[in-house]
Amino acid sequence: MSDSQSTLSFPLLPRQPVHVDFSGGSLSSDGGLLLLAQLDRHLGLTQQVVASLHDWRRPERVHHSLLDLIRQRVYQIAAGYEDANDATALRHDPILKLAVGRPPHSGPDLASQPTLSRLEAALSEAECDDVNAVLLGQFLHTPRRKPTTVVLDLDTSEHPTYGQQTFAFFNGHYGSTCYLPRFFFASVPGERDQYLVRAQLPDHHGEETDAIRESMAALVGAIRKQWPGVQVRLRADAGFAHPELYAWLEQHDVAYAIAIPANPVLQKKSQRLCEAAAKAASASPTQRACLFGKVWYQAGSWEKGRRVLVKGEVTPTGRSLRFVVVWGVGGTPRQQYRFYGGRGDSENRLKELKEGLHSDRMSCCEFASNKVRRMLTSVAYVLVQQLRRLAQQTELARAQVERLRLSLIKIGARVKESQRRVVVELCSSCPWQETWRRLAGRLAGVAG
Repeated sequence: MSDSQSTLSFPLLPRQPVHVDFSGGSLSSDGGLLLLAQLDRHLGLTQQVVASLHDWRRPERVHHSLLDLIRQRVYQIAAGYEDANDATALRHDPILKLAVGRPPHSGPDLASQPTLSRLEAALSEAECDDVNAVLLGQFLHTPRRKPTTVVLDLDTSEHPTYGQQTFAFFNGHYGSTCYLPRFFFASVPGERDQYLVRAQLPDHHGEETDAIRESMAALVGAIRKQWPGVQVRLRADAGFAHPELYAWLEQHDVAYAIAIPANPVLQKKSQRLCEAAAKAASASPTQRACLFGKVWYQAGSWEKGRRVLVKGEVTPTGRSLRFVVVWGVGGTPRQQYRFYGGRGDSENRLKELKEGLHSDRMSCCEFASNKVRRMLTSVAYVLVQQLRRLAQQTELARAQVERLRLSLIKIGARVKESQRRVVVELCSSCPWQETWRRLAGRLAGVAG
């Protein structure tokens, strides 16, 4: 490959030289952002977020409204540009300007990296926490029949830190210095998706039962206000096995299935089940068996005894026992454990957040700024989740963030602006144009 000034030559064809340069004109590689922006307008998502925030700036010196800044940052994250540094080049992008609400050519450029960095430094931790009510509202007001049950999944995720960030501590379980954000996902049985309804970034790695109960109170109260009489269930791993949480859930009639670490007492109580599983495995051609049962157990710190679900599994590689404290969940032990096992899907949501939107990019020095990044990523994820819901009954109904982005957002576009109108010409060879048209039509139908 040879380089002659600004033109590149590629010898790809035997008889015709191929010359490449960047003089194509006003083009964008993110033409599909217009669909996401229109969806945002329909949901009112970023507008509700801005209503939860305080604009600290002097009005006479403002060049970019708080709504424009939030939209620019959220849309950039959704399109795969997770760093504020990306704004240096993207502030001129005609599609991003159009999505934010500015004329693509005649309108002023979007905010620069320093402006977006000041945004991250200026918003308070309390404001970020207030945005959680907006995330929950997106779940509660999604059109659906009144559910009889709402399932909440509680989980944490390792977010490695990169330097001397405030409140970053070494965690022995993960073997890294990190933050441990806490996430709540809500789902309705029969629906495919789990909705992010609360995301928090604690300033320590220790047990924080009071904060969890406070979050549960806010979530359960809002859910029951929206749907009186609905049953609420909670699933969580052994990191949340606290008797104070059990007591709160029982007091507020919230069914739960929470894993509990193994200990000698539980293992002794489950010995008969384990022996029965071993016997069943020896008689099986695959040398495998899995049995379920229950034992009565009361730890020294518990004010009363509780039923603990036991899963005994034997495979050619050995034996394993799993224990889950269950309350208010009906069915056989196998059915109850199947309900608990459904929490594994929330781990896929965490992977989407980290791999699709880089939610673990916690590189700010100040803790509050990292909390703002967590909030902005959560808003972007909820917007992409709503895009997936819009794509129901299409090939993208179960697509994850990266595929949704490549199929619906990363579309080449030429932008033309005149005094009378703006014309956006999307790539004619886009393989997902029929699906894109279909989704745009659905939004137009809703708006109409």
